[in-house]
Amino acid sequence: MPHFFGSLLVALLGFASIFTAASQACPGLFLKAKVRPSAERGILAGKGHAKIAVTLTSKDPVENLEFQLNLPHGLSVERTAMRPSSKPFTSPEIVKNADGTTVIYWINIAFTKRKGGRRRFRFKVKADDCAPATLEVNAFAYAVNTTGASCTTPLANSANINVRHSKSTKSATCAPTPAPTINPAQPFVLFGKGQRFSQGGRLAPFQDRRLSLPSGSKMPDLLAAPSHPQDRHLQSITTPDACYEYCSLNSGEETPFFFSWNTVTSQCFCCVGVCAPFIFDPESYIYEVIVAKTLAPTMEPTAAPTMAPTMQPTAAPTMAPTMQPTAAPTLAPTKQPTAAPTMTPTTQPTIAPTIAPTSLPTSVDFPDNLVTSFVEGDFAYFG
Repeated sequence: MPHFFGSLLVALLGFASIFTAASQACPGLFLKAKVRPSAERGILAGKGHAKIAVTLTSKDPVENLEFQLNLPHGLSVERTAMRPSSKPFTSPEIVKNADGTTVIYWINIAFTKRKGGRRRFRFKVKADDCAPATLEVNAFAYAVNTTGASCTTPLANSANINVRHSKSTKSATCAPTPAPTINPAQPFVLFGKGQRFSQGGRLAPFQDRRLSLPSGSKMPDLLAAPSHPQDRHLQSITTPDACYEYCSLNSGEETPFFFSWNTVTSQCFCCVGVCAPFIFDPESYIYEVIVAKTLAPTMEPTAAPTMAPTMQPTAAPTMAPTMQPTAAPTLAPTKQPTAAPTMTPTTQPTIAPTIAPTSLPTSVDFPDNLVTSFVEGDFAYFG
C-alpha cells in the first residue's frame, strides 16, 4: 500500500512538472488592434492616413519574443513606434515582399516581470491612389528559436481599413491589374529577403535523398525500398537553383510554393504544408516557385509510339495491291486477240480453189466418131 501511494505521488509530480514546463514554454499571449478613423468613415485614397494601434499582452515572463504587422498591397508605412520602448532602443525591421505586401518586425522583445507585461505598437499608414476599397491588416506574436517559432498568436479580430476613391481620379489613373505572366526561363523568383519559415520547413536533402515520388506510391513503401543510383544524382545542394530542383521534385506541393535558402550555412528548406507566417532572419531568403521542375519523360513515350505504327500500317498495304492488279491485266488481253484472226482466214480460201478446177475437165464429152484402138505388144494402133 505505501508503495502504491508513493507511485501515485511520483506520477502527480510528473504531471505537475509537465504543465509547468508547458506554461513556461508557451506563455499566455493576447493581441488586439484598433484603427482610426473607423471603418465606416474610411480614408481617401492617395491623401488620407490611418493610425493603427496593436496591444500585446503577456501573462507570463518570456524572452526572445517577436512581433510582426502585415500590411496588404495598397498600404505604405510612414511612421512606427513602440511603448514602452526597449533599452537600448532598436528600430523595427521592414521587409517589402514581391507581392506588394509589407511586413514590419519588432524582435528581441522580453517581459521580465513575474506577471508578464504589455507593449503597444503604433503605425501611421497611407493608402495608395489605386488601393482596393477594403484593406485587411494582420499581426502575429510568437517565441523564436533556432529552428522556427512557437506559441504563434494572431490578432483576436483582424483590423480593416476602408478606402474611398474619387470617381474621376480613379478612372483616369487606375488601370485594371494585369494577370501575372509566367516566364519558363525564370521558374522561381525572390519573394522576400531576410525571412524564413516559422513552421513547415523541411531541411533538404531528405532522409532517402530521392528526387521524385512515383505516382501511386506511398512514403513508407519508398523508405523501405532499396535506392538506386539514378535516384541520387543530386548528391549535394549548394545553390538556390539546386534547392529549387530538389524541392520541386520532392516536396509534393502544387505551384506556387516556397522554399527558403540560408545564405550563410547554404541550407535548403522546402515548404511542406503551411509555412506562414514568415519570421525575420537576415541570413535567409524566401523564394517563390512559379514553374516546378519536372523529370524528363523516358519510359512512357517510348512504349506507345513503337507498338501502334508497327502492327497496323504493315498489313494493310501489303495484301491489297498484290492480289488485285495482277489478275485483271493478264486474263483480258491473252484470250481475246488470239481467237479472232486464226479462224476466219484459214477456212475460206482453202475450199474454193480446190473443188472448182478438178470437176470441170472430168465432165467433157467425147465425139461419136472416135476410132477405137488396139494394143499389141509395145505398140498402139488407132483407126
